[in-house]
Order: sequence, then C-alpha cells, then structure tokens
Amino acid sequence: MPSPLQEALLKQRAVLFIGLIIPLCLYETARAESAQDRVALMLSGPDCPSVRHTITAALQQQAGVLQVDPALMPDHVLIDIVRPSLSEEALATAANAAIGGNQCRAEIMRSCITAQPSGHRPHPPHAADGWPRSH
Repeated sequence: MPSPLQEALLKQRAVLFIGLIIPLCLYETARAESAQDRVALMLSGPDCPSVRHTITAALQQQAGVLQVDPALMPDHVLIDIVRPSLSEEALATAANAAIGGNQCRAEIMRSCITAQPSGHRPHPPHAADGWPRSH
C-alpha cells in the first residue's frame, strides 16, 4: 500500500499528464477540422456527362482545391478543399463557368446536416415522463 506522500505524488503526476494531453488533443482536433472539407456539387442536365472532364479540370485549377473526384457518385463531383480559402459558392460558380452554354448545371448539394437552418426549429420529441428523447 502506497504511503500518503506517494499517493499525492501519483495524483499530482496524473493531473500534470492530463493537463498536458488535453490541450494537445484539442489542438490536433481543431487542426484536423479546419484543414480540409468535402463539398459535393450535383450535376443536372443532358450535357453533363460530356462536360464532366471540363468541369473537373476547371475545379482543379482553383486555389484551395486539394482533390476533385467526378466518379465516386453518379451525377456529382466531390471536391476536397481547404475551407478558409475557398467557398462552396465559388466552386459552383467555377463549375458553371466551365460548363458554358451547355445544358448542364452544377449546384451545391446540401444535406439535412449542412443545410442552412430554417427560421423555426422543431422541438425534440418528449416521452411521457417529459424528458427529451433523441432519435
């Protein structure tokens, strides 16, 4: 059984270790989250298959684009970007400029998670006991 002095030293070392690890973890998480993001452009129109290569080339020319994947999802182009330097709107504008007069349109694909919040948000469902429940 450790003495009270040994216990105090162990607790002090544990607190010091935790104090050093938490900021490091937070830094790594913040760095990973801000480093890159994926944007999906949905392509619609009869000419989209014929201009897919042109769209891909135009997007690859944009500063802040890390990778363009036109093949992973049908009728979509997935773009990995450095978020602070490039917006979704700028990508859609560049894609539509590359399309020119063809019958194809590139639009930002937003999921229910990434879509802009509406003016009214529903309240979470409540059980009979009055506590909110998650799905």
